[in-house]
Amino acid sequence: MHEPLLSRLLPLVRRTQRPAWDLSLLRCSHHPRTSDLKPRIARLVPQRGATFTTQRLNDKHGVTLPDEITRQPSFKQQVFDQSIALSRSRMNDSTELKCALFNADGSTAFKETRLTKAEVAQQYGINGRDLRNADLVSEGIPHVLVRPSAIFISFFTLRLLIQCDRALLFLIGTETDGLKMQDVFEHNLQSRVRAEKGSGFTPNLPFELRVVDAALASVTAILEAEHLILRGQVEKRLEDSKQEDVVHLALRELLEHGKKLAVIEQRARQVRSALQELLNNDEDLATMYLTDRQAGKPHAIADHQEVEYLLEAYYKNADAIAESAGALVEEVNRTARAIKSILDVRRNQIMIFEAHLEIWMLGFAVSTFVAGLVGMNVVNYMEESPYAFVWLTSGCVVATLLISRIGIAKLRKFRKMQL
Repeated sequence: MHEPLLSRLLPLVRRTQRPAWDLSLLRCSHHPRTSDLKPRIARLVPQRGATFTTQRLNDKHGVTLPDEITRQPSFKQQVFDQSIALSRSRMNDSTELKCALFNADGSTAFKETRLTKAEVAQQYGINGRDLRNADLVSEGIPHVLVRPSAIFISFFTLRLLIQCDRALLFLIGTETDGLKMQDVFEHNLQSRVRAEKGSGFTPNLPFELRVVDAALASVTAILEAEHLILRGQVEKRLEDSKQEDVVHLALRELLEHGKKLAVIEQRARQVRSALQELLNNDEDLATMYLTDRQAGKPHAIADHQEVEYLLEAYYKNADAIAESAGALVEEVNRTARAIKSILDVRRNQIMIFEAHLEIWMLGFAVSTFVAGLVGMNVVNYMEESPYAFVWLTSGCVVATLLISRIGIAKLRKFRKMQL
């Protein structure tokens, strides 16, 4: 009689999350006597002081998991949150940039200051979207943006905003390589801006092209210096690889140097690609003469001989570094493969030697087994025989040689089948 009432109460009991239940409050207008229902419901309802653990359904796998389990944010969620933060910072014009300003005579107007992206865009007459990569933490892909009033250069951690009478250097202090590149750029800038006749630099170039020259010289010089240093180390290790006692160490260091050379090759190819893209655009080459444009003498699209020669020189330099590093990487890989082949041969020889040794040990094990049987303290009717020792010794030696010969023949047959 009470089954319909129980079927209506059970869903209510399961959905509620009260930690304690008072069964004395259970009343029913249609069933005044509910004392017989309490024992049945008490088995389903937790008593006072008991905890209630709720469960939720996993939509993907259809498994119920406790809500009390604290889950760490997934990798996708972390990537999503970081992407939102980075996108907001890229679009936020109030993001501050740490900068250094250089005047037209090469002097430093201020070593370090902070400007927002909106202030930089307003002062230099460019769009804010051109500065989205100015504070990029990673090196990024090298590129050059030419605008009518400024030139933005981004070569790894070297980021510059150049006008006809000043240059703004964005200080990226997150990596040591960036600081070294900025120091080299400052030195090269002083040399080119204050260039005189006989100094080896062209003194008649406008200021903006001298800054571009200094930036490209810094990038290619660092790449070439890293390449030359690694080349010397690689050549030394290639000589050491001929010595058997240090072949393992030579292989390990060659692989490390090969990775570094691959990075140098990639960076040189990226610089070459950026210069090639700029050389293919005659309009950008003509626009790079900012001084003449400000003086009211803009260059025609075909009038860019000086800047073209300048970029071609660094293009060939970057190409030479990329090709040399690539050839050295191939040589390192060939040597590493040869060393690995030698080590594989030696490993196979050791395995064959171990197989021979185990075969001989098997033959001796048979002889030892026979000697153990004869040496047992039991009557074997051979104690009185004068030839027993000779027979047993001869039989053990013959058995050892026979088993070893059969095993070695099987091993040789297996090696021939593998070859």
